[in-house]
Amino acid sequence: MKTLLVAALAWAAAGAALAAPPSPADVRALRALGEAADAAWDARDADRMASYYAADASLLVGGAGTVQLGREDIRAYFTRAFAQRVGTMRHISEFRGQDVVAPDLVLTDLWVRVEERQPDGTWKEVRRFNNISLAVREADGWKMKAVRAYPVG
Repeated sequence: MKTLLVAALAWAAAGAALAAPPSPADVRALRALGEAADAAWDARDADRMASYYAADASLLVGGAGTVQLGREDIRAYFTRAFAQRVGTMRHISEFRGQDVVAPDLVLTDLWVRVEERQPDGTWKEVRRFNNISLAVREADGWKMKAVRAYPVG
């Protein structure tokens, strides 16, 4: 019985730690990572975009596509995607929530809008994604570890 109680208390403590929000400094750093990735996407800069991913990261866009494994595959994916893009577009990440999974691992929930500039200068939403990501703290800052972007609508 004592073992069961200790296990239950450990499980409850672990659950509370998993649901903890990141520190204010980490929130700022994670949002800066998202803004930097948005800017790299807008600039069609596959090298810079890939630099925001961990070396062993994974990326899945669209839900039914192929999972890109590792920074080099992710760079190649963005190189192909950016080459096919026409017009002027922008990528806007809207943070919905962040939870600490482990001291150096954060789960981030985002809505992402892709907008296209119209001839009159306004922006029109052309795609929306629900983006669930894991970010990992590395020596040089936060990196994206696993990104899953699912189209909405």
